[in-house]
Amino acid sequence: MRALRLAPLLVIVGLSLVLAACGDGKPASETMNQLKGVQTLHSYRWTTELRADSSLFDQSQAPEALRVGPFVLKAHVNGERIAPDREHAKTIVEPVTVEPREAITVGTQHWNRIGNGPWRVGVEAFPAARAYFGGSVTLSARALLEPAETSTIAQLRTELTTMPYREETVATGPARRYTLRPDQVALVVADPSINPFAVLKTLPAVRIDLWIDQERLVLVGLRASADSPTLSDAFVLEIRVTEIEPTGVSIEVPR
Repeated sequence: MRALRLAPLLVIVGLSLVLAACGDGKPASETMNQLKGVQTLHSYRWTTELRADSSLFDQSQAPEALRVGPFVLKAHVNGERIAPDREHAKTIVEPVTVEPREAITVGTQHWNRIGNGPWRVGVEAFPAARAYFGGSVTLSARALLEPAETSTIAQLRTELTTMPYREETVATGPARRYTLRPDQVALVVADPSINPFAVLKTLPAVRIDLWIDQERLVLVGLRASADSPTLSDAFVLEIRVTEIEPTGVSIEVPR
């Protein structure tokens, strides 16, 4: 938190501007050179879904609440964001949390609380879980959908203009779906500035798909999944923009 500070999840999200091939889709048009980050929007709402098998992580480092034998960790986040620096998110984690964790960011200040409890200033929302996963990345939309520019992102974005895509309809309307080729996935997974989730480097099959809004040319969806040696989809992360420029969004300092 700072929307679930769980794990180095994904700044595979640096992917946000990285698009690639899909096999039998339509070729990308010249206009995709104009691809923008969602930070160019005034506001948006999003959801994040994380599912990860406990076998992927070092159980000797597990906090007490996670020492329950083999299990599937699940996290669900509902959030809203106002550019450039306001974010509000509610996170539910299973099997760890009964009540949701709520977090607000305004500029460089952070607050979180459990359920309807009192707000705490600048306190880590999931310290034990974050340490367990060895993560430095948050599940916030800002971290996942608005990454800093890197040479890897720039290279992959350049490749976009010759890549095919599939047309699909998502929550925000018509979108183009891109699937990264294995060589592009390998490039992203190996770049620690984009992917600090070390476990992805150890898994035999990682897949990444991106959805770009047809009209606005902004990232509105990302799915990263990976197989372990014994399980299909042992790790799955999905983030979706559900509303663009929604009405009634207001994120204020907690009172």
